[in-house]
Amino acid sequence: MRTVVVGAGLAGLVAADELTRGGVEVVVLEARPRVGGRVWSERLPNGAIVEMGAEFILPGNTDIRELVDRFGLELWDKGMRYGRRDPRGGTGTTHEELAAAVDAAERALAARAGASSPRVSARQFLDQLDIPAGAREAILARVEISSANSAEHVAAAELAGVAHIDDEPAPSIAGGNQRLPLALADSLGSAVRLASPVTAVEWGERVRVLTPGGELDADACVIAVPASVMDRIAFDPPLPTALADPLGQITYGHAAKLFVPLRHPSEPSAVMNVPERYWSWTATGEAGRPQPVVSAFAGSERALEALAVATGPERWLDSLAELRGDLQLDSGGALLSTWADDPWVRAAYSTSPPAAVTEALEEPTGPLAFAGEHTAGPYAALMEGAIRSGRRAARSLMRRAHA
Repeated sequence: MRTVVVGAGLAGLVAADELTRGGVEVVVLEARPRVGGRVWSERLPNGAIVEMGAEFILPGNTDIRELVDRFGLELWDKGMRYGRRDPRGGTGTTHEELAAAVDAAERALAARAGASSPRVSARQFLDQLDIPAGAREAILARVEISSANSAEHVAAAELAGVAHIDDEPAPSIAGGNQRLPLALADSLGSAVRLASPVTAVEWGERVRVLTPGGELDADACVIAVPASVMDRIAFDPPLPTALADPLGQITYGHAAKLFVPLRHPSEPSAVMNVPERYWSWTATGEAGRPQPVVSAFAGSERALEALAVATGPERWLDSLAELRGDLQLDSGGALLSTWADDPWVRAAYSTSPPAAVTEALEEPTGPLAFAGEHTAGPYAALMEGAIRSGRRAARSLMRRAHA
């Protein structure tokens, strides 16, 4: 059995790894000149390591931890807590008031769990709750930042995940999250081919994959690219409606990250700018020492437009300096990471993918299997989701081969 994997992000690399371990011959084609997709790390001139893309390993993310252990990698705790952010600006709220409002929202969600009711957005749901206006505004900010989209597009059911307040660690991989895709690629060796964008997939009983440099014949194919760029691949015949329609319904968020070196390292912290829809944090790295950098993440198109991200970091830097007067910023060394201008994703990550997506992709369509965080149901938008989806796609093809 020979399989072509399209995409060398975490989903594609994990699918290739799973197939290889199952005795399948694999070729991985990646459009970019690097592996990792939306997982890539950089080292600033002052030594700080930052995550240009995906960053946090959340509680319950077990598959990524298994891979970290398998490749002998370690985790950095970070010191700060993903689930606890100090809200600043806007109408205003207190930590106690906000915690009570989040608790009320989670209890209301639990009460309606399992009820056969129409899908409700996070905004609609929060507007119906009897909670203080300032707390509602802060929860909406948290939702829109974490989901990288406006609350109208976020399912209310996701509030318990994206707005939950807790003190659970949410680490990253020591030395940078990209060390994991690099380790996977290294184990695959010459099977990984970079700068090899796939332009077409011809499929029937078998598969033919076309690239500018040639074509490959295979028994099966894993498509591990975001749905936002699926239109860059011509499928012949076209994907069936039962598959194409759910994929076409996926909404993607938009996000940007800003990294500013610090003249002096600062203790771990997490502060959220409520009206401008971004949060900032300082964190520990190697040996639990604070890294000399402040990171910031803005989510939703409206937030990026308000911060004038398209023109550079200047407007955001001014806002960050006002928000974080406790830090000594070295603004001249600021680094901006935007995702929408990456032609191989055009966005950040999926927003509340409908259940029909997971159902449609659970099993292969002929010789084609699909992977990616957008296919991972409750783990969508996470590195964990990408990993689980890659394993699911690979195993489904191997089951098909042995049927």
